[in-house]
Amino acid sequence: MGNRTFFTGKMPVPRLKTSISQLPHVEEKPPLTSASRPTFPFTLLGFWLRRILPVWGLIALMIFLVQIAVCGIVCDNKGIKALLNFLDLLPSFIKTALGGEALQVGNTSALIAIGYQHPLVLLLFMLFAVGVPTGLLTGEVEKGTMELILSRSITKTQVYVCAGALTVAGMFALVLVMFFGTFTATRIYHFEEPVSLHPFFRAAINGGLLASAAGAIALLAAAGFRRRSTAVGITTAYLVVNYFVAVIAEWWPRMRFLKPATLFQYVNGPKIFREPAWPVGDMCVLAAILIGAAIAGGVIWHRRDLPL
Repeated sequence: MGNRTFFTGKMPVPRLKTSISQLPHVEEKPPLTSASRPTFPFTLLGFWLRRILPVWGLIALMIFLVQIAVCGIVCDNKGIKALLNFLDLLPSFIKTALGGEALQVGNTSALIAIGYQHPLVLLLFMLFAVGVPTGLLTGEVEKGTMELILSRSITKTQVYVCAGALTVAGMFALVLVMFFGTFTATRIYHFEEPVSLHPFFRAAINGGLLASAAGAIALLAAAGFRRRSTAVGITTAYLVVNYFVAVIAEWWPRMRFLKPATLFQYVNGPKIFREPAWPVGDMCVLAAILIGAAIAGGVIWHRRDLPL
């Protein structure tokens, strides 16, 4: 019927003029083996180390000078009496925070240990413990540089390990500088009675675990929060509340039940200087907090969807 064309439901299939042998060869990717996995990013570790080294050096210098200054005051009897008279004028909880009843004329070691518990020294430790991990993790995400870091053959876990290693190593290096300041001061100044350095070394190592635990908590906050200001604020508030609860609990009996929940409960200065043994129990608690917070932060960071 005329020149009508009916649709049969079948479309014409064009014939390829290119044979299979002329198609481009696509190489299959080899399976992921231990040899092809990303190696540890020592370049990133070195870059971050060079970036935080000036800040670490400034904090270490200030901590070192505080130890020298405290020993310079303690070696002079007139300076000791003036210091104790000044502490008597302050509220009792301040003297408790610096050593309590152990601060007496003749107790040279306890007076030198003021430099280990001085609020300025604690503030410097907190600045490094909070500022470094939050800056290396959340700070890099906010600046957009984390996208460049992860675009290379680096995993998120390796990035977290680099930040954690620099934090913990930096904290222990700071406490060793603090101990070296005491060692140097005891060689510069003359004391009426010999000063044993073993209690100061035990206090430094115990303090290093405390500082590293605080750094691990900051790592956990940096892994969990998207803004650096939030991570810094929450970690700082946690550490400040811990410190004030530990200090106030010494002279307010109703607050003593909260002291075991603070980090500062596990750095008992008078016990370290009174007993020759290492505070193994306290150190194990701090090590457990350090490891637990670091692992929890690593799991959160690994599962976190970064805004790349």
